[in-house]
Amino acid sequence: MAEKVFRDPVHDFITVEDDLLLALIDTPEFQRLRRIRQLGASYGTYHGAEHSRFSHAIGVLHVMQRVLKRFRDLGLTPEPVDRLAALAAALLHDLGHGPFSHLWEHTCCAHLSHEAWTRRIILDGTGVNRVLRRHDPALPERVLAVLDGTHPVRYLSSLVSGQLDVDRMDYLLRDALYTGATYGRFDLERLIYTMAVAGEQVVVSRKGLANVEEYLLARYFMYWQVYFHKTTRAQEVLFRRLLERVRDLTLDRGPEAAPVPPALRPFLAGAPGLGDLLAVDDVDVLHAVKIWTAAADQVLRDLAGRFLNRRLLKPVFADPVDDAPPDAVEAVRELVGRRGWDARYYFAIDRASDVAYDYYVRHPDGAAGGAVKGAGRKAPVPILIVEKDGLMREVSEVSPLIRALAAGPRTGLNLFVPEDCRDEARSLLVSGGAATC
Repeated sequence: MAEKVFRDPVHDFITVEDDLLLALIDTPEFQRLRRIRQLGASYGTYHGAEHSRFSHAIGVLHVMQRVLKRFRDLGLTPEPVDRLAALAAALLHDLGHGPFSHLWEHTCCAHLSHEAWTRRIILDGTGVNRVLRRHDPALPERVLAVLDGTHPVRYLSSLVSGQLDVDRMDYLLRDALYTGATYGRFDLERLIYTMAVAGEQVVVSRKGLANVEEYLLARYFMYWQVYFHKTTRAQEVLFRRLLERVRDLTLDRGPEAAPVPPALRPFLAGAPGLGDLLAVDDVDVLHAVKIWTAAADQVLRDLAGRFLNRRLLKPVFADPVDDAPPDAVEAVRELVGRRGWDARYYFAIDRASDVAYDYYVRHPDGAAGGAVKGAGRKAPVPILIVEKDGLMREVSEVSPLIRALAAGPRTGLNLFVPEDCRDEARSLLVSGGAATC
């Protein structure tokens, strides 16, 4: 059996001993994740946020290994083939991400989520598929069963995508480290130590309540302070407008109006295949943006220069608002046009619901959870706390802190305009009755 040790800034030493997992790491599909930023455009807000999907995936595998070891110490040992499928699922769960991660998915792959692309990478004739089938012809389907929640050992699926999943446990700590956002940290080892399984569901013992609170607060603050940061959202809005201009120019004037590198053409045409996805990464997008800074079209040239050199559209509100009157929003749109800007590309409405990450909320039906990851998935099972007498209670019933946190969902809306329009736009919205959060 081979062994490889990764020196990781979050988890220190990560040891991978299984030959199959090492072979999966060496596939081109997995190595491609080195060239995709974990936090998309957040590097424009937090200059340290240059970490990759590769490092995150290795970290998720490590956390899964730690959790399964804890369960083994409790006498819970899945069959070797199920354990291997769970470890492979943890490692491969993000294979389907495109350049700039969720930003690319929402802009260029709206018809197919990264989970759907991951499924295709695992099932189709890729290097990953060949490695899995060489080990066991049924292994690709077993890995997918863990990922999509249909595996018979249900707690294995919830560990990959649930309220206490190894994905969140790694990305919260990793994103906090690389952005410098200390409020995203929590005691991972203590949280794992208090986890158990009851009725095929991952639960936490009563003594771990404080650790769950810490973990959920980390999710909450990372959501509002990092994932929904107004500067990050400004860069993402600008990227969407940039690609819209490219599409519009190509449609109106032909492909010569906006030169598009071959790697991006299938996505802008709306018909990418699996090979197209696997051939594109952050480098291709930045190369295209640099080309567009010299485009003949003034709007495209300006948008590309703004994205590349961080001359962003400005948020009208310093903090997101609950809502804004439609007539006031329309007045802002008209203002942008009067100032000489094409509102199709220099005005944007941005909502918190568009953010890929989520925090723990309590829904009207009484179930608590968060946004479901993956199409067709059932509503997430809430986090359950096991009392000393064996009674299981949802965490917001036990913790007043989480009860207040989960009373949401909290809404958030902002408008983005050119800087010379911001003050007047703010006045229009305030006079129109928009209320801040």
